[in-house]
Amino acid sequence: MTANKGIGAIMKRLSVIIMISALMFSLSACGKEQEAVVIQESVFSGQKTQTYGLQYRVPEADETFRICGGEGPNGYVEWKDAKLTVTFPDTAESRIIEFHPEWLPFEMPSSMRGSIPEQNINSDTWFSRLSAEMLPLKGGYGYEEMNQPLLIDTYSMSMFNNGGALLLLYYTPNKIMEEHWDELNVEVMRFHCSQHFDAVPDLNIWEHTLEQDIILMSNSEAGWVIRVCGEIGMDSLIKVAKNLEIRETGQTMNYKDFDNHYTFMDGGVG
Repeated sequence: MTANKGIGAIMKRLSVIIMISALMFSLSACGKEQEAVVIQESVFSGQKTQTYGLQYRVPEADETFRICGGEGPNGYVEWKDAKLTVTFPDTAESRIIEFHPEWLPFEMPSSMRGSIPEQNINSDTWFSRLSAEMLPLKGGYGYEEMNQPLLIDTYSMSMFNNGGALLLLYYTPNKIMEEHWDELNVEVMRFHCSQHFDAVPDLNIWEHTLEQDIILMSNSEAGWVIRVCGEIGMDSLIKVAKNLEIRETGQTMNYKDFDNHYTFMDGGVG
């Protein structure tokens, strides 16, 4: 029984790796068939889907996002059935930031694959990206059944000018919470989301549901966004997010610095 559970957990993790890998190779935007920033009534609260500067909506199921690159015969890939789009105020210039986690629910390993930096990590390291995807494989942390306990990533708002967006492609969000956190001077939207899988007996995969929580923190004056997501639970993610020390690097970026103006926020493998 234990062996079967272990094999199933590995196959479950592989399914997420394959799903995320398929996304990673193609996210270089060249436009889309329908405009992605039309504001509609929120299916979550009945109010306009706007959190301070952030705007979000649930696209129509047949709405198509055309993304350059990949192996499509026409030089692009079309994504449909996105579960959520999040857009930001157009920003002429974004200040580049990095963060230092003052609190984590685990001991900081010396190397964390998918993080920037990735090697020689210690309690004083500053990050532009932190990924804990390897912790379930190391054992001893209590995360063995998880795919991604914790992922923290940073974005420049100017990347999403002119209709660019963060896309939730596979996970379906629950009610979205909108907040302002005075201690960090950030606007926040956060939500729980899930993705259901049917059983595939031939691959020893049982019916299961992947669940995670996502927090987006933004500062429109400085032009940056931080995503904190994972499977450790919303309470722990909030504690991680509120204990981030954030500093500017002195560098800036603008819209022309980016070839890609879309990216996805499904927080699977980093």
